[in-house]
Amino acid sequence: MTLWRRGRKPPPLEYNWTDRVNSVDAHLAFSAHIYLTVHPDPERRTGEADAGGAVVVPPSVSQAAVWARSEVEEVTREWDVLHRHAAQHSVNERVGQHLPHTLYGAVVGSVTVALSVSEDDTRAAHALQQAHREAHLDEIARRQAAATLRFLREECFDNPASARLFLMLNTNTRLGVFPSAQQADEVVAEVTRWHPDSLWVQVAKTLHTVLGALTPGQTEELLRVLAAALHSTGHSEQAHNLDDLRSRADRGEDGEATGS
Repeated sequence: MTLWRRGRKPPPLEYNWTDRVNSVDAHLAFSAHIYLTVHPDPERRTGEADAGGAVVVPPSVSQAAVWARSEVEEVTREWDVLHRHAAQHSVNERVGQHLPHTLYGAVVGSVTVALSVSEDDTRAAHALQQAHREAHLDEIARRQAAATLRFLREECFDNPASARLFLMLNTNTRLGVFPSAQQADEVVAEVTRWHPDSLWVQVAKTLHTVLGALTPGQTEELLRVLAAALHSTGHSEQAHNLDDLRSRADRGEDGEATGS
């Protein structure tokens, strides 16, 4: 027995269902309503019983559904859920290029897809978009700060005169916000003061190294000599400060200064 006569075109099988298909974002998805028609192959004698008595049927609609879903998701993975309409047009255009599509014993004649997005996924997509935007702005700010510091290190710290000229002439820079021309002298003076090659910085480094190796008695003597030198050059207040430090060292109040 056969389900239809050979040569007679069987009616198409119609099927539609709704499924979730992935988007470009791993945790967000489209809802896809898929409608398809499947035409059984009229050349196959699909209704005859085999040797075991079971009826050989054409490929099930589920085979066509599996193929259609894979084609749909291959496209939706390229889109974010905020571009639903564009994704839908792209899906239908791409799937249409493969139609009609022949399966085992049947042909997929048409596939129509309608995409939708849940409110939760839409809100999540907007939040994700905002997070990406803020991360991008943060990265721009970090690059700008790095460029500013690099400029200060390579130009201002190495050549204060060039820095002064730059601050006086430059009013608009992509490297960040710099002091005004009126503040140039103050900035250059501060940069020069703290320059690693400036005399006082070198002296401070030397004293720091020496103090760590002196005995308490040697430290006291060094402070006494420095205080006397300051007195003789008219820096009485600073000399008194050193005398106070020497007194504290005698009492053991400054462990670092006494080498303990």
